[in-house]
Amino acid sequence: MSTTPKLPSNKPGRPKSWTRAKMALFLRELAASQSVTQAAKSVGLTRQSAYRLRARLKGTPFDLGWEVALEMGFDQLAHAVMDRAVNGEEVPHYYKGELVGTHRRHDNALARWVLENPWRLGRMQVAREYTAPGFEALLERIEWANLDWEEGESLPVPGGPIEERAVGAKREDAFAACSWYAGEARKGRGSGK
Repeated sequence: MSTTPKLPSNKPGRPKSWTRAKMALFLRELAASQSVTQAAKSVGLTRQSAYRLRARLKGTPFDLGWEVALEMGFDQLAHAVMDRAVNGEEVPHYYKGELVGTHRRHDNALARWVLENPWRLGRMQVAREYTAPGFEALLERIEWANLDWEEGESLPVPGGPIEERAVGAKREDAFAACSWYAGEARKGRGSGK
């Protein structure tokens, strides 16, 4: 049986604190803004209190929700990096304060880095699986269920059946064993690169 981490209560005279609804709203805003400060402010709390809450709830659905929210931002960043690597960037040319033309500059070092490190454009494999459809299910889980994982609890797989975490881990290991992409990602993550 798991013990549920306690959230501070809102008592008279005590500053506002985290509720499950605020946790879900915070994660939605974090996914949209990629700013812990902005997300905390949107629920009337501070960045420091958000980090304290995450530390207290390490290894829980909220912790995974935080990673998923950041992963959604990394997807946006990855698209921007890929666009810049493929299409370059427009460089304006001015003469006496007036725009007279542009040229496109390509960053070959960036393109080479993307080709050599495709797995480094994201964060956490489990978080990747939850982006999009799984994120809403995870937020609902955070808002309405136990704050900690239940013993033997299954994780929902977006668009698919429910799997036990052990089954999901085996599936990820099997994928890593046969995929150069995932295998390299694990090597890179383990070596501190």
